[in-house]
Parts: sequence; C-alpha cells; structure tokens
Amino acid sequence: MNTTVTSPSVTLSSNDHLLRPLLDLAEQHPRAAMAAVRVGDGYIDVSALEFVDRVRALARGLVAAGVGPGDRVALMAHARLEWLLVDYAILHVAGVTVPIYDTSSAEQVQWIISDSGSVLVVVETPAMQAMVEQMADRLPDCRRVVTIDGGGLDELAAEGAGRGDAIIDDRLATVDLDTLATIVYTSGTTGRPKGCMLTHRNLHTNVRQTLDALGPILQPGDTALLFLPLAHTLTKATALFGVEGRVREAFATDIAHLPEEFAMVRPTLICAVPRIFEKVYNSALSHAHAEHKGWIFDRAVDIAIRWSRERTAGRIMPWTAAAHRVFDRLVYGKIREAVGGNLRMAFSGGGPLGERLTHFFAGIGLDIYEGYGLTETSPTLTINRPGAWKPGTVGRPVAGTSIRIAADGEILAKGAQVFQGYWRNPEATAAAFDADGWLLTGDIGELDDDGYLRITGRKKELLVTAAGKNVAPAPLEDRLRAHGLISQAVVIGDARPFIAALVTIDESAFGQWATEHGHDGSTLDDDSTAKDLRAVIQSAVDDANRSVSRAESIRDFVILPRDLTIEAEELTPTLKVRRGVVEKAYADIIEAIYARSSR
Repeated sequence: MNTTVTSPSVTLSSNDHLLRPLLDLAEQHPRAAMAAVRVGDGYIDVSALEFVDRVRALARGLVAAGVGPGDRVALMAHARLEWLLVDYAILHVAGVTVPIYDTSSAEQVQWIISDSGSVLVVVETPAMQAMVEQMADRLPDCRRVVTIDGGGLDELAAEGAGRGDAIIDDRLATVDLDTLATIVYTSGTTGRPKGCMLTHRNLHTNVRQTLDALGPILQPGDTALLFLPLAHTLTKATALFGVEGRVREAFATDIAHLPEEFAMVRPTLICAVPRIFEKVYNSALSHAHAEHKGWIFDRAVDIAIRWSRERTAGRIMPWTAAAHRVFDRLVYGKIREAVGGNLRMAFSGGGPLGERLTHFFAGIGLDIYEGYGLTETSPTLTINRPGAWKPGTVGRPVAGTSIRIAADGEILAKGAQVFQGYWRNPEATAAAFDADGWLLTGDIGELDDDGYLRITGRKKELLVTAAGKNVAPAPLEDRLRAHGLISQAVVIGDARPFIAALVTIDESAFGQWATEHGHDGSTLDDDSTAKDLRAVIQSAVDDANRSVSRAESIRDFVILPRDLTIEAEELTPTLKVRRGVVEKAYADIIEAIYARSSR
C-alpha cells in the first residue's frame, strides 16, 4: 500500500460551530457586503448584520413552530439567499438540515423526508408544497410545510417575533463540534440515496482545510457567483468558505441566466462541476466557427495549452509568449469577458476535468483548482493550490488528511472531515470502512512521487469485457465530451466482446454545425445529416481511442435521439450520468450494437 500524510490538521476550539464565523463577521464588520441577490437588472447587497438578523428571526420562528434540538428540517430549493438563511437558522436552534435537490422526483422527496424523520419541510414553490402535501400520509413525522415563494418565511419569522433572544441563544450554547449539522442524501448514480451524517466538526474542519490551501489567494473585494444546488455539499462548502474567507456571495437566478449574470456580478471566484467548464469552452468554439474563425480559435487553444505547460515547467519560450500576447487580444480576452471579465480562480469538483482543458483555461488567465472528495468527506480530501498545481491530478491531500491506495487501487481516506456514518443504516456504515478505520471511497487512483492524487476510475464502474480486459470508462468519456458537438458519452461493454459508446449531441452546437455544413433546419433523423454527423463523431471517437490500447478502444457507437436529462433521472443534479438508468432506458439499442457485430 502507498500512503501519504499531510501537515498537522487545522485546529478548532470547542465553540467553533458553523455559526461562529458568521456571528464574528456580523460583529466585527456589520456593514460588510456578505451576499447579493438579483433585483430587476441589477444586484442588491445584503450586509452581514442584516443577514444575521434575518437568520435569528427565522430561528425564533423555528422554535415557535416546535423544532427542537436534534430535530431534522428538510430544505428543498435551488441556490438562493433564502436557502442559506434557513440553513443557518436550523443550525442556530441546534437542528439538523436535510437538503433536497429542487429537481428531485416525488419518490425521492418522500424517501428523504420519511427516512430522515423531518418534522418540518421548507420548500421553494407552491408546486413543491403540493407535492409534499400529497404524500402527507406517508410522512408521519412531518408536521408542517413552509413555502418560500408563498411568503412562508415571513410568516415563520412573524410567529417567532414574540420570542426573546434568550431561547435561541440557549439553543446555540448547546451546539458543539460533535453536534450533527446536516444529513445529506447522496444523489448517487445507482440505488436508493443514503443519508450522510456530517457534524459541525466535519464541515468546519473542511472549511479551515480549504482556507489553509487556498486562503492566501483571496483578496479584499472578492465575489463568488453561486449557481450549483446548495443541496450539493461542494456548493454548501463553498458558501461556508466564503463566509469565513469574507467573500461576497452572489446568487445566480439559474443556469440559463448565467451569461447575463456573469456580466452583472463580474465574479472573481466560482465553484463548478467539469460540465460547466466544458460548456464554456464549447460555446466559445461554436461561436468562433460561426464567425468563420475556427482556425484562429484552434490555434489559440494550442498556444494557450502550450503556454500553460511551459509555465508549469518553469520556462515560457519567447515565441510562445509572443503568440500568447497576440491571442490574448484576439481570443482569450473575449472568453474571459464571457464569464464576467474578472474571474481569476475557479474550483472544480464532482468529476474529472481533464488535463488539456485545465491547461487551456490556465492559458487564457483562469486557474482552475481541481479537487477531489465525497459527500462523506464534507467534501474535500485533496485539492490543487497555488504553488502545488499539477493538471491531470486532483492535487495533494488537505491538512490533516491521509490518503492510501489499497492493493486493488481503491483510494482510502482518513481525516477529521470524514463523516460519522449513514443515518439509520449501520450496515452501510460498517461497509464504508475497512477494519483499520479507513474510508473506502469506491474510486480507483494512484499517488505520484510528489503526493499528487490521480483518479483513474470508479471501482464499481470498471468494465470487464468478455475477454477479461478491465476498462475504466471515465477517461474515454472525458475525451469524447471535450468535442464541441458532444454533450454526453456513456461507454459500455461490461461482459461484452468489445467496448462501445452511447453519445448525445449538444443541441445548441448542433444547430450551428448544421448551418455551416449545409443541413440548416435538419434534425438528427435526416439521413444525409446523420451520415455527416456520424463521420464527425467518428473522428472524436478515433481521437479518444488514441489514448488507450486497442482492447480498451471504442469499436462502435450510437448517437442517441436526445440529450440525457435530470428530469428523466439519467443525470444527477450535478450532471453526473446515472449509468444504470441510461443502460436500462437504451437496452434495446445496446443489444442492437452487439447483435450487428455478430452477423
């Protein structure tokens, strides 16, 4: 086994619960702009003192509603200011937040509320309220539903107005580092979600670990734009990091409004999953080709990657630097402006970003610090950072974290950020750790001589062909998704004679491609279009195959008639593919791939 251990862990005092940084900020810098929300065509700041006052008003309301210490409160909404207000209010009364993705199905919602035993549910919309009320007979512990868009939070605060501050201060005084803070149900790519129990210690330790790694690059006036679901631990950790690091946090309306809100907010920091960065790149690529400047863009990409690689190696060649300056005026500046113009750092997690794309963004002036972790680890275990940045890896372990590679390649972890176990599921908890107390991550990876971790696959997703060849689908899928026309790729072949792939087309990119190639107004079903499109995708497959051996290469593929969606439960809310769902939905197509090969 190969083990790496970092520097001593960050330290927390006994009263360093998750409210402490927020209360300190409001006391020491009451007028500081802590958050920002969109109102009309602009953003309005919310001061630290105003934020805390609203949190305490909601906390009094929760007490009036009968929420007791240790009670679970479910919270279903997209990333918005009210989500964070409610979350802090729950923690203030020694409660436990149970986040639910706003895209969750009725079955998922019912399971999470009932399994957690939530006594109160806060939802975003009347439609969500109706969903929960329709399942009321299956939610024996739930006493009430509060609707944000229906004025429910104002009503809740009004109910608590007659309560003094003493009761919520007394509640907060009972909270310590080992108090349960949240139960996060893993969205998962297979199976029923399990509730990960995270304490104040788990989450606050991870915030301090991240600040230890990245805090030195923060600057006064930094602004983050939050747009991923706060139900995802990575986004919540980013919000907590922002509070402690004094980063102004602006809330996006939704993903669809990102282009205009990037321009409004002009963030210096974002946290995203790899698919967001892929879409930024693909959008720029499509735009360049639409203006018949594709060759310029392609050359600019090569120079950006070369510049970043040479910078990493310690010496930028003069002619590379000269070309880089030219393309900075022609290309790179426009891409930076598309994400607000001020963005200088980004955090990427939830899946592999890819070395080439990381170098590209670094080459245009945006350093992406890719990290790795799980919901079960609050979430960060490793991260790239200034002075310790190696594209293609997910960085070194954060402070006080140990990473071990087991004999079969599985990544094992220990650290104060590792969760307490699964809610009401001792069997799953026991199965999550080995006999020595190491967390079994389920991911396959390797540590290099400098202590950087590289993820090479998912243990449960390793495909074993009929010939006995082990194939990790992720690297092939990453290479395919890097193509401007490809939205999603699912590599298949477990117990099959060869590897194949299911591919979906990016709708916006397809329209531009069709216009440029004489197929304007056509669809994927048109024969001539399908033939030309297949040839383009074949080139992407050929490129991906160059990164693997012949036994691991994609021998056939099918272009699916539509993209994968969250609504069809083919993608998780963080845009990970639910492989089992996709393979079941397209079982006939998969069978046809292998049937035609045997003829």
